[in-house]
Amino acid sequence: MPKGNLGWELTHKEKAMIWITRSKIAVALMALSMLAVGCCDKEKKQIAYLTQQNLDLSNKSKDLQSQIASARTRESQLMSQMDSKDLQVTALQTENRDLKQKLTATAPAGKPGPGAEITVYKETVATDVLFGAGRATLSTAGKSRLSRTVSLLRSRYPGMVVRVYGYTDSDPIKRTRKLWTDNLDLSANRAMAVTRYLISKGINAEHIETVAMGATHFVASNSTKTGKSKNRRVEIAVVKG
Repeated sequence: MPKGNLGWELTHKEKAMIWITRSKIAVALMALSMLAVGCCDKEKKQIAYLTQQNLDLSNKSKDLQSQIASARTRESQLMSQMDSKDLQVTALQTENRDLKQKLTATAPAGKPGPGAEITVYKETVATDVLFGAGRATLSTAGKSRLSRTVSLLRSRYPGMVVRVYGYTDSDPIKRTRKLWTDNLDLSANRAMAVTRYLISKGINAEHIETVAMGATHFVASNSTKTGKSKNRRVEIAVVKG
């Protein structure tokens, strides 16, 4: 070997060693490449698995949202039905209350009709028109006034129940205390006087009920003369039941 080439040419042994080293590096790179490929496949499989799970969860979420929407719609329908039922109940309660009020609104004070009884007619006559002060004998003017009532009862309410209520004011009996025990006694005799007159004019006695109320169920204040005169009254009512 020329002297000038020393250090620049490789021996066969060195070449062999370099080849072996290169082969080892190639094998190592190939192994790394295969390992890398394997890792990628594993990651891809894992990504695919996770993607599928995500899709499944998304589908389940959509199903749940659809169920929730259906439940809310059903809830809204039920609430609407409940509101409708409440309105119906309220309407029935109102109708029932109105019917009860109609049944009792026209009944004489202190004598509401029992059950389904209805007062179809009522009139009030001041006892000052019918009787003298502290008396229970009908005056001529009183009979004339009651004759109109008789005509009405016979023409419009034949055969129906007639009630006669007698009332007084709150003043105790003084001038005529020899005649009456108290206001209840006076109101009873006045009501009976009216009843007897109705019977004498053709109203069936079986259809008449006479009630003494005395000094109760006032319609005005007893602190004034005008109020007292309003409280001294006879009420005639026609009822059906």
